[in-house]
Amino acid sequence: MKRNKRERQGDNPKKACPPQAINEAGEMEAEDEALVKQLLRGFDQMDLTIMHPEPPPLYELEQFVAGHKQKLRKQAALEWILFLVIAVVVIGGNMLLAVSSFAAFIAIQGALFVSVIVFVLRFWRKARKKVKSGHA
Repeated sequence: MKRNKRERQGDNPKKACPPQAINEAGEMEAEDEALVKQLLRGFDQMDLTIMHPEPPPLYELEQFVAGHKQKLRKQAALEWILFLVIAVVVIGGNMLLAVSSFAAFIAIQGALFVSVIVFVLRFWRKARKKVKSGHA
């Protein structure tokens, strides 16, 4: 491929060289230095215009943390109350069902037990297959 590229370009070596190589070495170095100085000057101007914010005072951070902790406590209390309400409803419903129709209670409890066992076995088999295949 290199040979074909040279043949297409002909014998003129200046066409094969990038335009920067055609100029004299002294001109390129001066232009490069000027560009570098211009870039550095631009960076210095950017540093001067960009404002560096001061960190907030310690008491503001402490207030923020205290407020967040209070919010988390309220959320945990709400979740705890919701759990207790749902637990009372489920247990109360099961007790009511057991008192009113013991046969229906046994049938529902048996179906739930079997479905939980099937779910656990399926989950366990999938986990074992992942371990055996090495994609765990």
